[in-house]
Amino acid sequence: MCGIFGVTGDSSTTELLIRGLKRMEYRGYDSSGICLVNGKQLIRKRAVGPLSNLEPLVENLPDSECGIAHTRWATHGAPTQENAHPHFSTDSKIAVVHNGIIENEVELRKKIKSIDDGINFQSETDSELVAHLLSIEFKNSKIDIKTAKEEEILSCWKSVLDTLEGSFALAVVIESRKDFILFARKFAPLIISHDGERGILASDVSCVVGLTENVFYLNEGDWGILTNSEAQIFNIDGDLVETEPKKLEWKLGEAELGGYPTFMLKEIYEQPRVVRDCLRGRLSRDKIKGFSIPFNPRLLRIVGCGTAYNAGLLARYYIEQLSKIPVILDHAHEFRYGAPSGPKSLVIGISQSGETADTLAAIDAAQERGYPTLGIVNVESSTIARNVDSLLGIRAGPEIGVASTKAFTGQVLGGLLVAMKLGQLSKTFHREDLSYFDRHARMLPTSMERMLNDQNIKTKLWEAQQYFVGKNHAFFLGRNTSYPIALEGALKLKEISYIHAEGYAGGELKHGPLALVEEGTPIIVIASEGSSHKKLLGNAREVASRGAKVIFITHQEDDLAESHADLVIKVPRTHDLLQPLLYNIICQLLSLNIAEERGCNVDRPRNLAKSVTVE
Repeated sequence: MCGIFGVTGDSSTTELLIRGLKRMEYRGYDSSGICLVNGKQLIRKRAVGPLSNLEPLVENLPDSECGIAHTRWATHGAPTQENAHPHFSTDSKIAVVHNGIIENEVELRKKIKSIDDGINFQSETDSELVAHLLSIEFKNSKIDIKTAKEEEILSCWKSVLDTLEGSFALAVVIESRKDFILFARKFAPLIISHDGERGILASDVSCVVGLTENVFYLNEGDWGILTNSEAQIFNIDGDLVETEPKKLEWKLGEAELGGYPTFMLKEIYEQPRVVRDCLRGRLSRDKIKGFSIPFNPRLLRIVGCGTAYNAGLLARYYIEQLSKIPVILDHAHEFRYGAPSGPKSLVIGISQSGETADTLAAIDAAQERGYPTLGIVNVESSTIARNVDSLLGIRAGPEIGVASTKAFTGQVLGGLLVAMKLGQLSKTFHREDLSYFDRHARMLPTSMERMLNDQNIKTKLWEAQQYFVGKNHAFFLGRNTSYPIALEGALKLKEISYIHAEGYAGGELKHGPLALVEEGTPIIVIASEGSSHKKLLGNAREVASRGAKVIFITHQEDDLAESHADLVIKVPRTHDLLQPLLYNIICQLLSLNIAEERGCNVDRPRNLAKSVTVE
């Protein structure tokens, strides 16, 4: 969602702030702004729309060694310049940037007006309240902020934080103090870095790659002050936190285009590498290793949102098939409303960023109920990664495109590794099964690379793309393990092309969706394995008879598919458990081609954010 970046102790602050904002564009935003501190006044520039609207406004600003910046995703108030961050106190001496939602906003507005009726709210946002509250706290404490001691300022800052309910990552600068930034974190990501001369704070690690090698990952409730000389971090009780910085996992080139026209295309083509990295050190011919499962459960609960939910659905098929352990899959935001699962339950949370607010809340709820937790995440330094009992990192590397591609592959492999490990514990997945799987898994990256560079497939994708010209609706059908791919394919198409698309299990066709099929409706049918394949062919025949344009994705020569489909796209053959990953790449490429043909921004689709850090 919103992105925060701050710098203190560097004469190139303006340049660094803009650089940080550019690194956060992938998170999604509708406006942006920066605020510089020069020791005499706060200099603020804000703009609605892309960063290119802000950049001309900051070109000739005076040098400063301290500043904060923000990309806003509208939650309170429309995307206007007045609602863009940073926000000022009424006297323009305090500036704040905020990611999150202040849930007691109404009460705080009343409190502020009752204390000082002269305060004028300049925006519709909840974030502005923080600046006013801190200004009031300084006045009530009779503190001159120009000369106040550090401990006095920190005391006032803590008092303000104690009044806030909800989620927040906050950074604050003060007019006459160009040597520090106040910060705080609660249910929203924030990281800190300091090399002894320069301090940096940011919403995520992609912003600081290339600027520092070590960062502090703040825990829930942490707050403090970032000065030119050091970072002081306090916990929720006000105690100074003694912690060592962590070395950054990512490299600069991983977060750059590297010659590709879009991040989405780059990340699709990185999937062979993701397979190699995710399975490295974990898969052998006789054992699944490299991560732990807290115990042998009798029931699993999987939680996730969006693409992670679809990966969780595929994991459910795998786990139930290989280990015979029942699985309940929940949208993470609905998990807390359900009944407790009973003893010997394991909760698995799936998230690319490891900061997804709904998934974090579900994991917290699970732990409050006493359930062990396992996280399948990409960012191994994230909050989810730090909070779960056991971690399986998918090693996909930075994913910048808003529409998830390579992370889905990693999440599916993570779920498959869990399924095989549980199968071994349950003695339902045997050594010869693993050996057979291992042979195919080692060949999968090569099959992916061959498919990605297959000219015949590229031609078929171009032909398929033509069926979507002028269309505003499409459907994806699958059965068994191809059903989650139908859901994911539909999600990708709607995310980046803005075509309304729905994924269905083939058996649901007669229960409503068939009423929407008309002449020329594009329908992507994704082959399944075993007995369900013939039923899926029946679905294809049914929609074709009603005039739909049927695109069939399969790995086999199939005369029936050829006879009932307008177009067949054939992918390489691999192990049944891995076949869905190849089908999914075709869906990704098709969605990408359609979106680009429609002139859509595939890396930053409208109204969507990469990391959903508010509920």
